[in-house]
Amino acid sequence: MNKKKLSATLNRFVGGLVGFALWLVIWQWATTAGPLAGISGIPTMAAAVGEAIHLVGDAGFWSAIGETLAMALAGLAIALVVGIVLGVLTAIWAPANEALDPTIQFLRPLPAVVILPLMLLILGPTRELGIFLAAYGALWPILVQIQIGVRDVDPVAIDTARAMTLPWMKIQTSVVLPSAAPYIMTGVRIGATAALMLAIGAGLLGGAPGLGQRILIAQESAQSDLAFGLILWSGVIGVLFALTVNFAERIIVRGRRPLEDMA
Repeated sequence: MNKKKLSATLNRFVGGLVGFALWLVIWQWATTAGPLAGISGIPTMAAAVGEAIHLVGDAGFWSAIGETLAMALAGLAIALVVGIVLGVLTAIWAPANEALDPTIQFLRPLPAVVILPLMLLILGPTRELGIFLAAYGALWPILVQIQIGVRDVDPVAIDTARAMTLPWMKIQTSVVLPSAAPYIMTGVRIGATAALMLAIGAGLLGGAPGLGQRILIAQESAQSDLAFGLILWSGVIGVLFALTVNFAERIIVRGRRPLEDMA
């Protein structure tokens, strides 16, 4: 079974590399001999990749990556804490759900770009802006998944925990949350992508520090090669970020303890 999983993983990895290489070839052809040839503002693949490689030796580039990841992770952590508190509260206590659900349903469909101008006025082009937007974007998938997961907990498991005279808080932390872990990690996986995108978007649209700000400066300076090189790096970081979250999800979900070990 492990060999089959390893083979499937390698096949997906190789397939992804082949697809990416094919996309690069098409990009180079389109900008040299294809329909995009000669269009200003769209660099060739070779020029963009060359700039991406050149950025490896730029200390400011790595500092920008650190800023972006710090904002994304801080926003994700805030969203996880708020999502767990609100998700568990609204899932197990009807009055709280009735009081908070209208506000949640009102805010959840609002894209972060809608509230960006307001938050830009309040926070300015700062790191706090990126953290807020990352937290805002990551909160909703985490909150919804926690609500679903808590409501889907087996009532028999809860009754068994009560029969074992476990305190209410112990039941929530040792039965409810571990049982809802797959749902929670699904929300975290989705929320992590949103957090990283919005951490970059905060710089691109709001001037917050990080990769987005560097892309904005390159764009305003008409350095399309550099802008596309930074965008390529944003994609690479996004893939690595997603792989890290997926790895953490496997560890956490597989590490759930059975009820009999929680007494």
